[in-house]
Amino acid sequence: MGKMNLFKEFQNFVQKESLFKPEHKVLLALSGGIDSMVLLSLLKHFNYSFEVAHANFQLREEESTADAQFILQYCKEHAINIHIKTFETNTYAQSAGIGTQEAARILRYNWFEELRISFSFDAILTAHHANDQAETIVFHLMRGAGSKGLSGIMAKNNYLVRPLLFALKQDILNHASEFFIPYRTDSSNHKEKYARNFIRHQIMPKMTQIQPATVQNIIHSGKIMEGTAYYFQLQMEILKKELLVQTKNETIISLESLIIKPHANMVLFELLKPWGFNFTQCNEIIQSYLNGNTGATFEIGSYLAYLNRAQLIIGESDNPFSSFLIQSLPFEFDAFHHSFYFSDSNFTGFSENTFWLDLDLIKFPIQLRSIVSGDKFKPLGLNNFQKVSDYLINQKVSLPQKKRVIVVHNSDEIYALLPLQVSNDFKVTNNTKRFLKIEQKKEDNV
Repeated sequence: MGKMNLFKEFQNFVQKESLFKPEHKVLLALSGGIDSMVLLSLLKHFNYSFEVAHANFQLREEESTADAQFILQYCKEHAINIHIKTFETNTYAQSAGIGTQEAARILRYNWFEELRISFSFDAILTAHHANDQAETIVFHLMRGAGSKGLSGIMAKNNYLVRPLLFALKQDILNHASEFFIPYRTDSSNHKEKYARNFIRHQIMPKMTQIQPATVQNIIHSGKIMEGTAYYFQLQMEILKKELLVQTKNETIISLESLIIKPHANMVLFELLKPWGFNFTQCNEIIQSYLNGNTGATFEIGSYLAYLNRAQLIIGESDNPFSSFLIQSLPFEFDAFHHSFYFSDSNFTGFSENTFWLDLDLIKFPIQLRSIVSGDKFKPLGLNNFQKVSDYLINQKVSLPQKKRVIVVHNSDEIYALLPLQVSNDFKVTNNTKRFLKIEQKKEDNV
């Protein structure tokens, strides 16, 4: 295989992938290493309008400072506008509870985006090449990625552009040598404590021993996966319309319809991706449904999914209700996007969102709390106690709704379950002389 003409292939790749246009102003992320310096030389060769951005992460002490000095000197000699910023990377990593490599990535891309907006750049260019692409796909494979992750790095993703993805590392080395392009060597690239460097220096060479065209073949597979991911997403949009219903506070998935689909667990995984549920949880959800475990719950972060017969219902996992004491009337409090107003009032008739109790039967302080195991009361119209949990099941109250029920009580006596029902023992009758009125008002913006 002959030596690549990087000038020609670069121009072809930029045009074929529609990465940027000759009239565009672009920002080049410049580390000073061989890849970004070669990309800089190509931009200069074709007279593109560009400026550079260099992030000093202060992770390699004198070496980091020397990199910045090298870039400053080079840009001065070649009249290139430069943006340079020093970051407290270790401090940020510790405060965010993440690794230094991840911290550096977040800091630099946030800064690049700020520069793009401030100086109206049309694109942000990074010097990722074919070997980076292959290593990324292997890294994602090890983490159990799907078709999107196995597509690797995109040549263009919004404003982020990678114009060297077509080139092997050896092509870049050959070009730098042939055209005497100066560059700095980053010693941290050889530290195998970083997962990517271990893949680069240990795994990829061994794979290449077995198959010399490993990098090219992995990239070929990545392109196939990119196409697969694209058409898979089109199909998922069709399945979403069939299987998923979105209400104001909840998302409902028909497991009855889902389970007959081929690869149902994979379909469910894609449907639940926005909430962060993993593949193992999706298998557990399907198994629970098949076992008839209605009411089974699955939680991740601030989201809760639960089985309700043939449906999976996903909503936000509400924080427990804070207890209140009502010492005297009137009293008002807010909970779950509603306000409740307690008052000593003349009876004005039954109406929606208004609850009436016999005030002479109520002991103060009135206590408010969430449901606890063992709660029981007499629902309106019944003379026998019923477990609150059974009452809610009979009323087909969903789990997220159950978490929003407020118990109005004193000691062991439950007066009402807001916003559902009052207790039969404390209802108003023809003999009631004083009335406790509870008004429920919904917030306007909910």
